[in-house]
Amino acid sequence: MKLPFLSKSIVSIDIGSYETKVIEAKKNNNNIQVIKTFSILTPEGSYNNGYIKNESLLIEKIKQGLKDNNISSKEAYLTIKSTAIITREILFPVLSSKEIEGMLKYQLEEYLPMDISRYTVQHRIIGKTFDAGTEKVIVLVVAIPKDIVEKHYFLLNNLNLKPLVMDYQSNSISKILKYSSIVNDSDPIPNKTIAAIDLGHSGTNVSIIEEGVLQTSRVIEIGGEDLDNNILNLFQFRKEELLEKKEEIMDISVLDGSYSDYNRLVNVTKTTIESIIDKIEKVIKFYTSKELGNEVNIIILYGGLSNMKGIDKLFSNYFRINTIVLESIDKVNIQTNLNKYINSISSILRDEEV
Repeated sequence: MKLPFLSKSIVSIDIGSYETKVIEAKKNNNNIQVIKTFSILTPEGSYNNGYIKNESLLIEKIKQGLKDNNISSKEAYLTIKSTAIITREILFPVLSSKEIEGMLKYQLEEYLPMDISRYTVQHRIIGKTFDAGTEKVIVLVVAIPKDIVEKHYFLLNNLNLKPLVMDYQSNSISKILKYSSIVNDSDPIPNKTIAAIDLGHSGTNVSIIEEGVLQTSRVIEIGGEDLDNNILNLFQFRKEELLEKKEEIMDISVLDGSYSDYNRLVNVTKTTIESIIDKIEKVIKFYTSKELGNEVNIIILYGGLSNMKGIDKLFSNYFRINTIVLESIDKVNIQTNLNKYINSISSILRDEEV
């Protein structure tokens, strides 16, 4: 894996429907040094599912955040997540990446029945297999709507930043896990298949990464916002009370059988997260059924909902797979919450593959 030396710092932005995270960081040959971090609440209605809905308001808020936090870097990376990003694993004859690119240019609509002219299409070879006795290469194809790409580059330009890279989150997280050796100071990850799960506000991003190579990625349209709505439907909490009430939960994997308000809160939280787990299970089963011997060795949770106490136990009990909540990565130096900023950090890494 060839990774460039970044002699100067880079701004990396992760825009979400609830919160926007920004870092200023520098990468050398051995690690990523995060210099500054800040986050802002994304203005309501300005961003949804990867689409910018109110450009001027979003630009105003991010620009103010850059100013308030004395971010001096002008070169910018950006990472996105959207259900509109289409990923497919397609079998091709054994060809070079360049030859496959040529085939995709003229034949992609045979595999993806859509107007290809509206998408930016990227691909990478992720493995080999045999199909009806013939060796084939497995190609991961990613199609991103051009209007998403163009509006994000427009956003960066209007923030007086120089757009260098826009990446999608599954690709970014696969690179940081390939680049690193140990998470949480004790869990080695080389030569393992990882389910990296971003439990976000508006949705859940599932990335299956086999020995550093992204194999499968899907975005599930259930997230922390659904949990908030379910709690508010059951209790007369003010929205400002929600965070406090969720923080009072000691372990979402444990119910005491009573009908107390606390137990009802735990139950609705557990039930909502289990509905997310049910969707995640389908993604994992899709991966494990593709090839004999495919299995997930470890689940890594990150994103807002991963802060719920006991969520790692809930996942490990359900899947019977070692599950951890991301806290640290050996190749990243950061003085604040790595879990919160991991998507921004991950996009700093570049290699020759898309």
